[in-house]
Amino acid sequence: MKKYLLLLIILLIAAINFNLFLKPLKLVTGGTQGLSIIINSFTNVSNSLIILIINIIMLILSFIFLRKQTTFGTILATITYPLFVKLTSSLKFNFDYYLLNVIITGIISGITNGLIYKLGFTAGGINVLAPIINKYKNIKVGTINLIINSLILLIGCLMFGIKNFLYAMLVVIINSLLINVIMYKKRKINYFKN
Repeated sequence: MKKYLLLLIILLIAAINFNLFLKPLKLVTGGTQGLSIIINSFTNVSNSLIILIINIIMLILSFIFLRKQTTFGTILATITYPLFVKLTSSLKFNFDYYLLNVIITGIISGITNGLIYKLGFTAGGINVLAPIINKYKNIKVGTINLIINSLILLIGCLMFGIKNFLYAMLVVIINSLLINVIMYKKRKINYFKN
C-alpha cells in the first residue's frame, strides 16, 4: 500500500512540474507530456484529455507485455496523472531565469521518473514502452527513454523552434541521466558492519 501512496505523491509532483514548467515554456521533452503539448498547440484539446487517451492506449500494451503489478500501477497512473494535471493546471510561476527553470524541470522529471521505475511501476503513457523494450532487449530504461524522447523532440523542434529544442534536449539529458542513477545505483557494502 505504501508503494501506491508514494506513486500518487510522485505523480502529483510530476503534474505540478508539467504545469509550472513544461507546458508554459513549450518544452517538448518527449513522452506523453511532449505529445500533449504538440497536439494541444494545434487542436486546443486539453492536455489532461490528450494524456488520458495516450495513457489508455499504453495501458493496453502494459497489460499485454508487463507484470500485473506493473499494470496496476499503470492503471493508477493512467487515471490519476491526467487528473492531477487538470487539478494543477491553474498553477503559475515566474520565468525570470529561463535556464534555471529548464534545469529544475529536468531534475524533477528525472527524479520522479526514476523513482516510479524503481518502485516497479511506469508513469503510464509513452513511458510504458521503455520497460517493455527493456524486458526483451538488454538496453537500459534511461537509454530507451532518451531515444524515444529524442524523436518526439524533433517534432517539437519543427513546431516551436531550435531554442526550445535545445532547452528541451537539456531536460531530456538530465532526466535520462537521473533515471539511470536512480535505477542502477549499486549499494555500497559496509565491510565494517557487524
